[in-house]
Amino acid sequence: MNPNLNPSPPGWMRNAEDLGGGGGCPLPPLSGPRVGLALSGGGARGLAHIGVLQVLEENDIPIAAIAGTSMGAYVGALYAAGFKSEDLQSLAQEIKDRRTLLRLLDPVFPPSSGLIRGNKIRRHLERSLGNRTFDDLNIPLLIVATDLDTLSPYVFDSGPLGAAVQASAAIPGICAPVHLNGRRFTDGGAAEPLPASLLQGRFALDSIIAVNVLPTTQDILHCRDAAFGAPPESNSFWKHPLRALLKPINLLAYGNVMDTFRRGLMAAQLGLAEKECRRADVVIHPFFCESTWFDFENFDRYITAGRRAAEEALPRIRALLDKVNSNQNPDHENSIDNPCLGLCAA
Repeated sequence: MNPNLNPSPPGWMRNAEDLGGGGGCPLPPLSGPRVGLALSGGGARGLAHIGVLQVLEENDIPIAAIAGTSMGAYVGALYAAGFKSEDLQSLAQEIKDRRTLLRLLDPVFPPSSGLIRGNKIRRHLERSLGNRTFDDLNIPLLIVATDLDTLSPYVFDSGPLGAAVQASAAIPGICAPVHLNGRRFTDGGAAEPLPASLLQGRFALDSIIAVNVLPTTQDILHCRDAAFGAPPESNSFWKHPLRALLKPINLLAYGNVMDTFRRGLMAAQLGLAEKECRRADVVIHPFFCESTWFDFENFDRYITAGRRAAEEALPRIRALLDKVNSNQNPDHENSIDNPCLGLCAA
C-alpha cells in the first residue's frame, strides 16, 4: 500500500547524470557574488537550517541557488518560494508536542513497504507549499531523492514542488516509497545527504555555503551518542517506566529493528556528508547531543543552534564574499555552467 501522487508530465525529473543538455533554471540577475546554499537532511535537526537562514537574512548574505535533501529540501523549498525565515519559524512552531507530530502519521498494516503511508505528510506539505512548481520559485532550487530502482541520487528541478519534497523526505523503512511516473523514491539522504557538489556542477557560482546538520564522527565520540538514537541510559525503567514497558513492541526504540536500520544508514551518510563538506567554501555545522530525528517539538533548540553556528561562521563568509567581490569579473556571464561537472553519485 504505497502512496501514489497525481501523475505529472514526463521528463520533469531526472537522474543526476542526466542534468546536461541545457535544462534547469538560470540564475537570477545579481550584482554581487553568486552564493549557493546546500542544506543537508537530518530529520528534526534540519530545523537548524531555519536559524542559519535567519542569520544570513539579517546580514544580507545573498543566496543565488539552493540544493536540499530531505528536511533540507523542505526548508529550501519554502525559502526559495519566498517564505522568510520568520515564516519558517512559525511553521516549525506548529509541531508543538509529540501528539501533534503523531497526527501526521498514517500507519500501514501490515507494514510491508513502510510503517506509514505518507498521505498525511503530503497534505501537510501541500498546505504550506500549495500547488507551486519549480517555475514559481524566486530562487533556483534542486531537490535530491534516492531512486530505489537505480540506487542513485535523483534530482528534481522542475514540476510539482510538494511531490519532489515528499520523495526527498520519505525516510526509508518508516515512510512507504513515493511513486512518481513509474519510479520509486525514498529519502535523498540515503544517496546524497548534503548536495554541495550538485550545486557546484549545476550553476556558475562564486562560492558555496554548506549547512551540515548531520553529526560528524567526532561529534558522536564527544556526545557518546550514536547519532539519531537516544543513549541507552535514558531508557531505564525508573526514569521512563512506560517507555521501558513498550520497548519490546516499539520498532523505533533504542536497539530495536528500525533504530538499528537508521544507525546503519547513518554510518554511510556520515562519510558522504563529510566528503561533500570538502566541496564547499564555508561549512556551517550546528552541533547537537542526544537528539532524535523525530524531535520536532524542540524546535527552539535546533533553531537556536543553527543561529549560533551561522553567527560563528559569519567572519569566514564575509571574508569569502570580500575576496569574491575584489576578484569578480564584471563581464562574467550569468549562465548555467556545464551541468555535468561535479555531480556526485554515491
